[in-house]
Amino acid sequence: MTAVAEAAGVSLATVSHVFNRTRHVSEVTRTRVLAAAEALGYYDRRVQGLEETRRIVGVVVPSAASPYFGEMLEGIDAEATRTNITLLLSMSTEDANRELRAVQALLQRDVDAIILVPSSGWRERTRPLLKNSRTAVILADRLEDQSFDQVGAENTHASQAIVSHLISAGRSRIAMIGGLSGLSTSREREEGFRLAHKKHGLIVDDALLWNGQSTVQGGMRAATQMLRTTPRPDAVFCANNNMTLGLLAALHKEDVGVPKDLALVSFDDLEWGDILVPGITAVAQPFHAVGSQAVRLAVSRWLEPDRPPQTLRLPPSIEHRESCGCELARLGSRRKSPL
Repeated sequence: MTAVAEAAGVSLATVSHVFNRTRHVSEVTRTRVLAAAEALGYYDRRVQGLEETRRIVGVVVPSAASPYFGEMLEGIDAEATRTNITLLLSMSTEDANRELRAVQALLQRDVDAIILVPSSGWRERTRPLLKNSRTAVILADRLEDQSFDQVGAENTHASQAIVSHLISAGRSRIAMIGGLSGLSTSREREEGFRLAHKKHGLIVDDALLWNGQSTVQGGMRAATQMLRTTPRPDAVFCANNNMTLGLLAALHKEDVGVPKDLALVSFDDLEWGDILVPGITAVAQPFHAVGSQAVRLAVSRWLEPDRPPQTLRLPPSIEHRESCGCELARLGSRRKSPL
């Protein structure tokens, strides 16, 4: 602990109080001590004490086939492997009843923690069940409840930034294809869409907002309806990668050129967004980091069971390509911008 104390610029006693919670330490000092400990690998040595019991973590996600949740699972698996944790995986398919059964099964297995990507209907039954359990619970991606530890990407500012980029490129009649109703991610991305309009003195036309149900088919249906509006929008913000696939299929079918006829930006960077012509300008989420941080939150909860719940919002970035139709896109310039 001496090295940790020196790195953090505090006394050895303060480090001991932080680790053992034997005296109140300010949040600023506590954060500095924990950061120094992690940088020096002290975190790993503390975790070694947990490994003697081979902890088990249950993971419930909507789908392992989704590029987003697949990469998040890779992050979960990498950190679990590093800390000698066994994983049990279940899929909810966005069905609240199936989600409930999965959580019940994990609790019956007496798992040490549950990492959950909550469905839109989780509050009615799954949430009360988890609140009444003694199991560590980590909400991932969808930050639905600050009474639990939770980690996900920042949505509102990122959505505002990418829609503002469209407006700065001269687009003013902008449609949005949003995700499943009732999810925090859907609400936050729509909030960012509206904030961008407000920032630039534009009024949102609610007739240009469609619900794509977060699926390829939903995105295609919403895009088909969008293309029937008069006058057509000059740009569209699609709130996840599945819906972007559906949107692209509908645009191809109707022979709509991107960005010539319709500028396009997406939330979620497509795996092949760089290969398409034109390339898709998109918000790139830190999928892998969300997964690894979820496991670290579980470990932190085991080490400090009485600490207050933490909410971590990880910053995404914007991958600038050609679909937005901005000046740099017209010049063929691609770049990545942190947010």
